[in-house]
Amino acid sequence: MKPKKNKSHKKNTKKQPKEVKKALDTLSGSGANPKKNNRGRKRKLPWSTVTGRASNYQFQLGEVWHSLGTPLLAAKTEEEVTEAFNRFAQPYSGDFVPRLSSDILSLLNDPDFPQRALPRTKFLARSLGGRSTLSFRRSRDICEEADREEKRKSPHRILRREFFIVCSCGHNGPALDNDCPRCGAQPQLSLDNWTGRAPANPEIKIGRKIGKTDPSNLHQDAVRAINPNTVQCECGTTISASSREIALEVLAKHKRDEHGEIDNQRTEKAPE
Repeated sequence: MKPKKNKSHKKNTKKQPKEVKKALDTLSGSGANPKKNNRGRKRKLPWSTVTGRASNYQFQLGEVWHSLGTPLLAAKTEEEVTEAFNRFAQPYSGDFVPRLSSDILSLLNDPDFPQRALPRTKFLARSLGGRSTLSFRRSRDICEEADREEKRKSPHRILRREFFIVCSCGHNGPALDNDCPRCGAQPQLSLDNWTGRAPANPEIKIGRKIGKTDPSNLHQDAVRAINPNTVQCECGTTISASSREIALEVLAKHKRDEHGEIDNQRTEKAPE
């Protein structure tokens, strides 16, 4: 009898919990949502690759089938298939042989192999489009499904795409060639076009009303602010002197001589 071991000798091993990483997007990320990749069977080959190869093979076979058809149909071995392509399918033979020689021979002996030239090239091209990853039948099914989707598409095409606009002229509706159909206003090229809203105009706050003033007085004030020794007449004549007193005397003389005005009093007193 073997001695029983005490339970105290057993190692206390506990499973440590796995670290769970919290991602920002828990819907689209494969790392955050591992179950998403396990749904359904993954495609061994993209459909666009299968249809692209089939279209390319069909074009190449159609170009050389008038000379390749007879010797290819008479081939019985893979070597004869390779020789037929090398002799009568130039310059496209490298895309078919020797990589697809056995597949081509199997398709030639298929009971569903067509009897006419155009269906034969189509049958060979679509069967070889997914090789050697997919079977002949699956490769043809993918091409047929792509043809059905293409036929379901509308035969028409969009001639012009317009947007709904709100113009400052009052038009509220669809645009015409991206312009306003009422006034012809064109869209401004700015970052505001991405938001679909025109930039907001800043608010103008009116503090107090200012009475109307004579434009000549404003112009004189502006000239006086720039140079205090410069004065200007109402007619637009500007007089500058070394001092303001001299400039005012010359201005009074100018008014008497040119305008016939007599100023008994000086309009402005010079500072002492």
